[in-house]
Amino acid sequence: PLDTTNYLIQRDIQKCMLCGKCVRVCDEVRNIGALGFCQHGMIATIGYPEKKLENCEFCGQCLAVCPVGALSSKLSALEARPWELEQVGSVCPYCGCGCAYLLQHKDNKLIKVSSAQELGGNQGLLCVKGRFGYDFVHHPTRLSKPLIKEDDTFVEVEWEQAIKLVAERFKAIKEKKGPDALAGIASGRCTNEENYLFQKFMRVLIGTNNIDNYARLEHAPSLVALKEVLGIPAASNSIWEIKQAQSILVIGADPTSSHVLVGLAVKQAVRNFGAELIVVDPGQTKLVPFAKSWLRVKPGSDAALLNAMARVIVDEGLADEQFIRRFGEGYADFVQSLADYAPERVAELCGVPAGALKEAARTFARAETACIVYGGGLTQQVNGLENVYALLNLLLLTGNLGRRGTGIYPLRASCNVQGACDMGALPDYLPGYLPVGDEVARKRFEDAWGVSLPAGPGLSLMQMMEAACQGELAAMYVMGENPLAAFPRKERVREALSKLDFLVVQDIFLTETAQLADVVLPAASFAEKSGTFTNLERRIQKISPALKPLGQSRRDGQILQALAEAMEGSLDYVSTIGVMEEIAELVPIYANVDYRGLQARGLQWPVKPDGSDTPFLADFDKPLSFKKISYVPPQDDERFPYLLLAGTQLFHNASGTMSLKTRGLSLLSAEAELEINPEDARSLGVKDGDRVIIDSCSGSLEAGVKLSQRYPAGIVFLPGHFPTTPLNLLTGSSVDERTGTPASKITRVSIRRT
Repeated sequence: PLDTTNYLIQRDIQKCMLCGKCVRVCDEVRNIGALGFCQHGMIATIGYPEKKLENCEFCGQCLAVCPVGALSSKLSALEARPWELEQVGSVCPYCGCGCAYLLQHKDNKLIKVSSAQELGGNQGLLCVKGRFGYDFVHHPTRLSKPLIKEDDTFVEVEWEQAIKLVAERFKAIKEKKGPDALAGIASGRCTNEENYLFQKFMRVLIGTNNIDNYARLEHAPSLVALKEVLGIPAASNSIWEIKQAQSILVIGADPTSSHVLVGLAVKQAVRNFGAELIVVDPGQTKLVPFAKSWLRVKPGSDAALLNAMARVIVDEGLADEQFIRRFGEGYADFVQSLADYAPERVAELCGVPAGALKEAARTFARAETACIVYGGGLTQQVNGLENVYALLNLLLLTGNLGRRGTGIYPLRASCNVQGACDMGALPDYLPGYLPVGDEVARKRFEDAWGVSLPAGPGLSLMQMMEAACQGELAAMYVMGENPLAAFPRKERVREALSKLDFLVVQDIFLTETAQLADVVLPAASFAEKSGTFTNLERRIQKISPALKPLGQSRRDGQILQALAEAMEGSLDYVSTIGVMEEIAELVPIYANVDYRGLQARGLQWPVKPDGSDTPFLADFDKPLSFKKISYVPPQDDERFPYLLLAGTQLFHNASGTMSLKTRGLSLLSAEAELEINPEDARSLGVKDGDRVIIDSCSGSLEAGVKLSQRYPAGIVFLPGHFPTTPLNLLTGSSVDERTGTPASKITRVSIRRT
């Protein structure tokens, strides 16, 4: 009989010829080892020996390499014969790794996803979200027709009526209260071309810089620090170059769950090439077994630890003096600023033994090539910007920039957050990170667009919410985002959106935010349009339509153009190719990008005139500045004795808008659980499966309990993907002052039984 033990993959043992490819790819490539040979001789089979099924991450790489069809997807079983399927190249719509794959379809329905070695930079590898998280495009709750709210009830209307209403209300508010009474939120799930058109719409048709995107909630500190120090606010190197690093520092991130391709590169670097891994994390992630050093840092003390590592490198003569003399600036002042960060003192602050801290610093500094991987755990703090500066200081100290196997990797949350920022969906930057206050840069776009552009920075995401609460913002246009589910201080966000005179939401589902809207515009999904995404390694990749837009839904660019025309203007949108041609002409970092000529593997910007791209950044056009970092310890609060860490899990992404509407991913995980140390559970009198109430200074929520040794006593963990357990009810109002990024990763809470 068929073996259906696995949730998503079935095995037909009668077809198996024991070639062992599935076992090898699981062990040698994925470094999971869930599959193995069972029994011996004539009765040998491939299965899950010693109950290793629990190790399975459901990536489906085994069925991808099976040459005889003994392994197949339960989701696509009996849907179509292989030779009946058509296929087009596309890009996974989830995390910032931007894995390329093939959408296989029949009769306007997605049947399955397959990987291909020649596409993108992921070498044919996918995670569970990429391989099994595609069918949200067919979910019965997809929006298919424009909606207008009448007497608190949505009514379906034709496009002409919806577009006319939006245009009239936007024009009326602009004329009465000024352009800065309106704001727009772009999306890391929309294409580069759509984000470019969105910011152009807000700046040209509305006349405001009140534009922002999801990056503000996570990696705005990266944008500022990387641009200020390196000149380019993006990852410096390609993902697979991690395998060429002799030492790897992973901090504030768990890429094995959030960015699996990066996690794979790290594991392969250690297991296959002998790299020495340093993990800085309060929790025992899946990378810890691969690590030479696990620094179990107290949440919020990362800056002190990084400064102490820098102090060890300087004191022991491990700094790359030649690199510092050639590129470094402000080194003497930086060294002086490390005086208070002796390892013995910092050990008390961050909970890491001084000896372990010193050994980690030596490991990183002595390697010929070293790189740093980090995520929102480092940036979503009140001192997020300082944390990123501290990482860059380590790279400058050790000369680990400008070569393969070196550099820095900020992990982006969504598939095109990098692209949304590149396209100028930011309040203080035009496309290409040109400051809005730069007259020369502004004139470049003014001449092309035939308008005068505002010179002052606009409102960032959280500033928009406060302005709406204060009555200073009258209208908002939200494209492809769900602030009510994703932003901290959920009730404050609800208050802000409710106080708006006019709210327009453009999305594929009637999200929580859309339910508050006056007009809802149905958009096409990623599988129904063309364009480009830019992943965390600056790789620009095409997506192609496999399906026709559902019902009357439209591509985002078409909607924006229709709105512009209704407001007696134009975005000059004729085709995706035309938009990319305009981008290549006006946006310096996208110069020489030819949409028609994009290769199967994509191109990493900046692209040279000869069409070759830049896998790693080697040329720096200015000195690289060391930054003095001041560590401010987090404040204790006796009312809230526990530290709640917000995080991600393997089976979902962001606020779960797409992943929770897929059959496979919902089957694997449908509800959030509060991970709590057994010691804390005993003191609270709770056990596995019990319900507790979590309180913070911002609100409270109820969640189920899961006992886990992953975090020490006093620290609890809750994923933020589930609307039934809205984590953003708890997260507070503190922000990183320079970047406006909310400190939503660490929240002080109390816990009580229901």
